[in-house]
Amino acid sequence: MKIRKIFSYVADTVLLFIFIYLIVSPQNASEPTRNALDFCAKTLVPSLFIYMVLSKTLLSLPITEKIAKYIGVAPIALIIGTLCGAPIGAKNAVSLYESGKTDKKYAEYLCSFTNNASVSFVVGFVGKELFGDICIGLKLLCFQIISSLITAIIMKRVIYGKTKPQKANFTKTSKIGLREAVTDSALTMINLCACVIFFIVVGSAVSHIVHLPNELDAILKSVLEFSSGCAAAAKSDKFAVPICAFAIGSTGLSVALQVRSVIANKLAMMPFLTGKLISGAIMTFLAFIFG
Repeated sequence: MKIRKIFSYVADTVLLFIFIYLIVSPQNASEPTRNALDFCAKTLVPSLFIYMVLSKTLLSLPITEKIAKYIGVAPIALIIGTLCGAPIGAKNAVSLYESGKTDKKYAEYLCSFTNNASVSFVVGFVGKELFGDICIGLKLLCFQIISSLITAIIMKRVIYGKTKPQKANFTKTSKIGLREAVTDSALTMINLCACVIFFIVVGSAVSHIVHLPNELDAILKSVLEFSSGCAAAAKSDKFAVPICAFAIGSTGLSVALQVRSVIANKLAMMPFLTGKLISGAIMTFLAFIFG
């Protein structure tokens, strides 16, 4: 409890200092905000919004339920989370829990390994746009899938021990309408973009204040917001791929805040945080060895 209070005081102090700095130097807030809005409009919304709508609708379809009976809920949740990107993994876990298809414990387990960077982001944005090499994006995507699978195995042991998870119950089913899916996804998208803009601006302000070396600056931005961390890593001379792997695997505070807003008062946050720490460590290790 004391550590949490100390961390809270430090975070409040840093934010107050950044607030004062941005008042004195408003150009260091306006330019990063424009860049963040541009990123949201050109990359984030196109790569996430339609998938949010479709994934919410697909999870309630009878065919999805039939497939889940044969291969299980976890593989489907992982596939959708990887195809669509965070925080869709959390939204799907909450949807499954609220519809009665899974219990709370299993929904928290799903949250620990299904909130990933989307395929289009990893391959298209990171591989093609940042590095100019789609093969790097495909390699990072493979690292992400491997790390997610290993994280799922570890977290299953952590959460359930030697006991078996409760099987999903598909008797309580209600199809989600398209209008509801669009409205809910739009609200989530606004919240997501707001989080991304905030952390990109904060990361930019810290970079102006501290003047860290390229690698450390990329790591700091990765901790705050993983897309800007990947962009900073691509400009570094050393360890560009491992730092990108760390950013993608851990997803940063921005995604943690987005997931928190999705699962608030419904699911515990600790499984997600633990899973992201494990996934980030595994992805970084894989990038060092095979990157």
